[in-house]
Amino acid sequence: MGFRMLNEAASFLETLFSHITDAILIVDYQGEVIGVNPAFERLSGWSAEEVLGQKSLCDLCRGMATCQEESSCIECFASRLKTPSFQMHLQTKQGAELPVAASSTRLPEEAGGMGALVVILRDNSEMQRIERERHQRQLTNYVIQAQEEERKRISRDLHDGIGQALYSIMVGLRVVNQIEMDDATKHHLEEVQHLTARTLEEVKSLSVELRPSALDDLGLVAALRSYAKRFEQTFGIVTTLEIAGQRRRYDSSVETALYRICQEAMTNAAKYADTDGISLRFVDEVDRVELHIEDTGVGFDPTQLKVRGTGLGLYGMRERVSLLGGTLKIESAPGEGTAVHVVVPLEEKGGPRYGHPIADRG
Repeated sequence: MGFRMLNEAASFLETLFSHITDAILIVDYQGEVIGVNPAFERLSGWSAEEVLGQKSLCDLCRGMATCQEESSCIECFASRLKTPSFQMHLQTKQGAELPVAASSTRLPEEAGGMGALVVILRDNSEMQRIERERHQRQLTNYVIQAQEEERKRISRDLHDGIGQALYSIMVGLRVVNQIEMDDATKHHLEEVQHLTARTLEEVKSLSVELRPSALDDLGLVAALRSYAKRFEQTFGIVTTLEIAGQRRRYDSSVETALYRICQEAMTNAAKYADTDGISLRFVDEVDRVELHIEDTGVGFDPTQLKVRGTGLGLYGMRERVSLLGGTLKIESAPGEGTAVHVVVPLEEKGGPRYGHPIADRG
């Protein structure tokens, strides 16, 4: 009975060794590889025949690191009884150094383990890729958020500081203009008044371009209406805006992102599309919002965006949408105009349903 149970246990352990998804590497007390499982073969590319008795631990390990220390061959993890968690760089058959999460333990000699070292390896490359992407998204979000805060600050300073100062100068010039003076001086004073008035209008326009007060005070729809009107006046391009669905306020991150995407897409159209018309369509579908920007211009090959100098703008648009868990699609072809389609899934209260946890708050 005891032998049968022992045989059954041995068979079970052999099956476990063969089918476990983590790679297992067994090394004897001299550092020679004496055992690998199929998962190790798949992970490393080495077959069992190529490593058993042919490779040493040092042939396969390109360095290890723990939270306390970096890679070291002086105090190798093989010299320790147990290393519960570390990162190891595994030399693959293809010559790559694969980062893997690892742990090791030494089997006791007195229990029949012959002092062998058992190393369990788990592919860490996908986890590192995800972590890199997460970190990149976090940095991108910080940059966007800092940019919006700085735009808001400069816009406020222009409006409340320089704008008010210029207005005070205009009032003062009007008072001076009531004083008796010769025609040449009066003419010069009027020119200064006109110049000050133009400068004040430019400051106001710049302030609105940086951060329209309508976006914060009245919401996205009002800001889009205002921008479409200013755009038409500035570029002479006929601009239409259609609003479908309910009209409500959305999370600041959603409103800021969609406004900036619209601004970027329309500016690109004015610069490159050679178009005389742009149509905007904003749709609220309760569980999502859609923004469509279409022009009737010359169109382009979307794969050549960077050649045309708009790559950075497109990157910013895509990143803003991505941080909200939405999608951005660009349709264009030479001679057929351009259409930009944005869809952002929403929660009931108007926040992004799948957004980044620290998405731009505008």
